[in-house]
Amino acid sequence: MVPRLCLPHAAAVIARRMRSFLRLVPLVACLSLLRAQEGEEPEPQALPEGPAITWVNAFPAQKGFDRPLFVAFTAADGKNAYVVTQPGHVFAVARDGQSAERRSFLDLSKKVFCDNWEEGLLGFQFDPAYADNGFVWACWSEKIASKKQVMGDGREAKSNRQSVIARYATKVVDGQRTADVDSELRVLEVFQPFGNHNGGTIVFGPDGMLYIALGDGGAANDPFLNGQALSVLLGKVLRIDVRSASKEKPYAIPADNPFVGKDGARGEIWCYGLRNPWRIAFDRKTGDLWCGDVGQNKIEEVDRLVKGGNYGWNPMEASQEFQERKVKTPAPAGVIAPIAEYSHSEGLSITGGHVYRGKAIPGLDGWFVYGDFMTLRMWACKEGADGKPHQVVQLARAPQQVASFAEEPDGELLMTGFDGRKGVVWRMAPATAAAK
Repeated sequence: MVPRLCLPHAAAVIARRMRSFLRLVPLVACLSLLRAQEGEEPEPQALPEGPAITWVNAFPAQKGFDRPLFVAFTAADGKNAYVVTQPGHVFAVARDGQSAERRSFLDLSKKVFCDNWEEGLLGFQFDPAYADNGFVWACWSEKIASKKQVMGDGREAKSNRQSVIARYATKVVDGQRTADVDSELRVLEVFQPFGNHNGGTIVFGPDGMLYIALGDGGAANDPFLNGQALSVLLGKVLRIDVRSASKEKPYAIPADNPFVGKDGARGEIWCYGLRNPWRIAFDRKTGDLWCGDVGQNKIEEVDRLVKGGNYGWNPMEASQEFQERKVKTPAPAGVIAPIAEYSHSEGLSITGGHVYRGKAIPGLDGWFVYGDFMTLRMWACKEGADGKPHQVVQLARAPQQVASFAEEPDGELLMTGFDGRKGVVWRMAPATAAAK
């Protein structure tokens, strides 16, 4: 139920601090009403309609999942899909969706800290050589003893949180391959000053390197100026080599990373100036890296991430100057503009998706599909060619809050969504599929 009234100061707090992944649904209508009255936001832009799509339950025999955030696949197992849930479980379920059985593949629920709605088991990937080495990778939130760490502006932050990127071996149990929690090899621990803006996507690139998306550390307005600081890993996408990971040397920094050898810079950084890159994904055809970066006060953005790129946070919020930054310096030269963006009159929290490379919807081939967690709106965008402007079309609304996206082995697109805790994995399909 949407409350009849809300206080202006509460709305201001929401406007400034709640542009993150998960927020309370009843506040949306209240916030939108206040904005309309105050004239803070323009009317939503009229966009052309994209191909007619619908969303169908990908695993109809399953009774739902507790906040599903991702679905992973491996060529070594042609029968199962692996559904990743925020509380810390990875379940193996039948790819055809016709079986109600599910099997626990990885259980990190006793390790994962999920005190904030943006914490939990946030990323999961099979190793590119999984068929040979049996390794899987995870990114998750952990509670630690309180400690201090120097942030981007030189001040110390105190916190009891960190993000963990770890590798797990697998073993055969009762004839089924299962991840061995006791085999954990931690390759990276990243101090988190707050419980939000964790990012959390991990993905192997076409080059075999592991890419890690991390938010600016949380709170609001990037209080420690982490986004532009090359001395910290927060507000960045990292690129590391884990092919020979060991306790003695958990990872190597690729020699061709853009900031290797630069004074005061972390060599792991691939690109920077990001607020909360909740989801990043490679285009399987071109190798381009795409990102949906969650905005602060006004704008949500889609970026194509390139080596050494600066995406502007927090001098900039998408294409506009960010007015509430504490240090009023101009944006540095060379900031890369978004491929697409939308205002908070249209949505409040972007969920980055994938460039569609499936066959079911030919009209979307090469388009980046994404959505908004709060409003359930869906779009697709594409870079313009030969100097033409970027193109954006709108798609049919999602059936649930848009938590994340995943690709099936054939290139078809999945979306994980949930209302409260109950979630479903949805498959994008032609609108005609709804009648079948």
